[in-house]
Amino acid sequence: MLGRFWRQENRAYRDMQLALMFLTLNFTIPSISYFFAPDVAFGQFRALGKLLGGIDYPLTEESHLWRVLAAGNVFTLGFLCFLLQLNVVRFAPTVPVFVVLKGYSALGYLYVFLFKLPYRLFLAVFVWDAIALLLVVFLSRRALRAIAAAGPEAWKRLVPPLVFADPPA
Repeated sequence: MLGRFWRQENRAYRDMQLALMFLTLNFTIPSISYFFAPDVAFGQFRALGKLLGGIDYPLTEESHLWRVLAAGNVFTLGFLCFLLQLNVVRFAPTVPVFVVLKGYSALGYLYVFLFKLPYRLFLAVFVWDAIALLLVVFLSRRALRAIAAAGPEAWKRLVPPLVFADPPA
């Protein structure tokens, strides 16, 4: 199956699957850490901030309210990426939801960095969030165009196959 995945004719679909698999894991695993091991997540946050240099992070992050909201938001992003992996055609309408969630988060980190706390990791998170957003939009749209151009018979050759869908007639 792995060989069929790499050699499939629809390279745009393959590339989207690879990026979305990475993003699904990138969001889902940390969301679980935020919820169940917040001290570990916060320690990693501070360690990354120290690696980037600049000021030490001056705040504590002990609020259950914000921890649950952050974990839920990030888990939702992972779930949206997973849905797109299952069937980009059927779940394409979730891309704007991803854009709103991730775009708002990205702009929030940029705002905090520019106007509230010049902690370099906030700028790095803004950049990463913007890249993730662009990857989802660009790669899902490119895969959708490639799937449509290949026609209904080509749906049968997608690896992995589209879940929850019958090819168009």
